[in-house]
Amino acid sequence: MKRLLRSGLIVLPALLATDVRSQPRPPRTVSAPVVTAPAPSTPDGFSPGLKTDPTTVLAEPETPKPAYLARVSPAPFGVPIMRITNDPGLPTTPVRGTWGTDARHVYSKQQPWNADETLISIENRGASGSPTPLILDGVTYRPKYAPCPNYKLWDYRWHPSRAHAHEQINVDQSGTELMWYDVEACRKTRSWSLPITADYGIGSGEGNPSNDGRFVLIAGTTQIYVVDMDPKPPFAAYPNHRIGPALDVSNCGLPSCKIDWAGMSASGKYAVVSLPGEDNLRVFDVDPVTLALSPHAMPASSFRCHGTPAAGYLYSLGHADVAVNPFDDNEDVIVGQDECHLIGQTRGGTVISHVMMARLRDGRITALTDPSNEAYAHHISMRSIDRPGWAYVDYFQEDGKRFSDEVVAVKLDGSKAVQRFAHKHSVFDKCYRCESHPAPSPDGRRILFASNWAEHCGAGCGSTTDIKDYLIDARAPLPHGARDVPGGRRHASR
Repeated sequence: MKRLLRSGLIVLPALLATDVRSQPRPPRTVSAPVVTAPAPSTPDGFSPGLKTDPTTVLAEPETPKPAYLARVSPAPFGVPIMRITNDPGLPTTPVRGTWGTDARHVYSKQQPWNADETLISIENRGASGSPTPLILDGVTYRPKYAPCPNYKLWDYRWHPSRAHAHEQINVDQSGTELMWYDVEACRKTRSWSLPITADYGIGSGEGNPSNDGRFVLIAGTTQIYVVDMDPKPPFAAYPNHRIGPALDVSNCGLPSCKIDWAGMSASGKYAVVSLPGEDNLRVFDVDPVTLALSPHAMPASSFRCHGTPAAGYLYSLGHADVAVNPFDDNEDVIVGQDECHLIGQTRGGTVISHVMMARLRDGRITALTDPSNEAYAHHISMRSIDRPGWAYVDYFQEDGKRFSDEVVAVKLDGSKAVQRFAHKHSVFDKCYRCESHPAPSPDGRRILFASNWAEHCGAGCGSTTDIKDYLIDARAPLPHGARDVPGGRRHASR
């Protein structure tokens, strides 16, 4: 299923209008480490009370819209939720500005948290909304920074490494400059002139760099190429510019070869291109020496609904995201909603479900959920790169079906294990920005989702045109007086 609108396409007027920051930034201070006492939790720091039964249908209760920064724990999940963007027209205190009618994160595949989870980037758009984007404090969730006056941000991602926690990777609106930019110091730290103009930023708004922040794929209208942003020996370090040759992908063998989105695999070994229609995915090898790209031939026995194995085609997956799978020797995978439209049918011994995973090396598919009485999956995010092994999914509202209107995490080991967090309560028919696009924090214990809170809300409904961000906090409770360390525990969940 193709996205209705690329993220950020209508952001420009608000971005360009914001030329001054709210106030000078004080010198950065470093606080002493926080020591916390043990608390009941799962091994990876999640609340032990999470619902994990994948078979139960959980009715969505009539729940009123939460107040700004009010912590509530709606039934039937009991997981705390907080609205972190305020009502339209109110001040964005302590940053100078006004909350808009559309104040939410960008997209499920664009990480809102920075690498150490101390900052959250959202957009503050709609009537009266300014400044945008707006950076919130990752602990208090209150506004912290307006955009830097000299930052030509357009299609941006937080750098995924803690060594660059305050830097964003950005392609400017002209599509001719790739940069790293420190949003605290307000200075550009690295820059590359792009040899071929990017067609809307980093992979048409949906791509991401490799998980280490080293490689990024740039897509023009017909060509793709790799930039090594942080060369390692035997290659000369930055400022040496290491950019691979472009590959023309306009002869793809399908009726339409227009690039929908493109991005690096999580490991940086492969490039992935999605073509329109039914989200037809192609995989390309990246030569580690020259950075040249070539189609990654799949086994003839691997299954796909379009394209050929020799051209690198995979099973078609919508709203898909990439990751490494710790349950399969850290193989590169992609997870998305079924776009071959084979729900419940069997292919190669696999019963096709609404959430499917394909391995990039050989195209092997794995069903991550059970399709029986399962609601229709919507968006998938695997931005919890410090918690590999889980895909975060939201579902369409289909009352009476499992996972209806829910945000869940699905395990990548094929066990069909899940964690169930919250209902979304959003009416999004003909409203792209009302879609929830859940995005987990790097450690996976907090999740942002957007909602107008106009569904299953009783007498406390929000306006369908007032879109806000809600934060799910699935972290384990801490002893009285203890504070959690942003970023938390950083090891794989198995």
